[in-house]
Amino acid sequence: MKKKRPLTLYILIAMILGIAVGYGCNTAFPDAKLSAQIAGNISIVTDVFLRLIKMIIALLVFSTLTVGIAHMGDGKTAGRIGLKAMCWFVVASLVSLALGMVLSNLMQLGTNLGLPLPDVHASTNLKTAAFTLKDFFTHLVPKSPIEAMANNEILQVLVFSIFFGGALAGLGESGKALTNVIDQLAQVMLRITGTIMNLAPLAVFAAMASVITTHGLGVLVTFAKFMGGFYVGLICLWALLIGAGFVVIGPRIFKLIVLIKEAFMLSFATASSEAAYPKILDALDRFGVKRKISSFVMPMGYSFNLDGSMMYCT
Repeated sequence: MKKKRPLTLYILIAMILGIAVGYGCNTAFPDAKLSAQIAGNISIVTDVFLRLIKMIIALLVFSTLTVGIAHMGDGKTAGRIGLKAMCWFVVASLVSLALGMVLSNLMQLGTNLGLPLPDVHASTNLKTAAFTLKDFFTHLVPKSPIEAMANNEILQVLVFSIFFGGALAGLGESGKALTNVIDQLAQVMLRITGTIMNLAPLAVFAAMASVITTHGLGVLVTFAKFMGGFYVGLICLWALLIGAGFVVIGPRIFKLIVLIKEAFMLSFATASSEAAYPKILDALDRFGVKRKISSFVMPMGYSFNLDGSMMYCT
């Protein structure tokens, strides 16, 4: 039987080809307006791919999380796992923020970048005073689960799914029929996900080609120090996470790293963590994590545990 090549290889090749094609377009069409138009047409593929991901993510989170909670059987188990996950999220978040601040000060990231300053009277259109603690907590609870799914408000979908899954678990035997239906929905969504993921190399190619067409290869080196420092931070963060994983599960942590490499490459190239969600869920299945655990903790992590983004902010 012919061995199937890993998706990671195709994504890597697509990134290289995207840079080459983008450089060719940037050289052949030096006019900024024309190159921007060409880049816009190329990026259609990436935009469609990300919209396909957004199309399935709400239903995927709802179905997998609901079934995961329902299969736990009781609220105590879900509460115990949820508490452990939240404790980890808080610790990991604090470590990420602290690491970002330390590295920024040590390496003086952003110094002498020469970025043009905006006019002091320019309007940013940011509602800096509009968001309050009250708004945060009221935003957690959806006015309608349908509206939350339509707007891809994953945090609201998560809250509704927790209530829905907990209610299903409380019904016991009488709730198994509906649980099976939602489980089938989860399987359908994962099948659709697998089909969409086959388009990932095309999306990566278009994303890289579009950026290089507009900005040229200079975009890869203009902010080299800043982004290089950020990547050093990511390496340090990954080292800490791998070390923590080694303490908990031993050498098997390296097998997990191998399994999630496709999701890593995909999220890196498309700058979308949503695109990586289905692949990570599949990787955890192959690693041996029970679906009722991963489908419960993963959506929570996507809402509360964006370590790389937090480190980037600091």
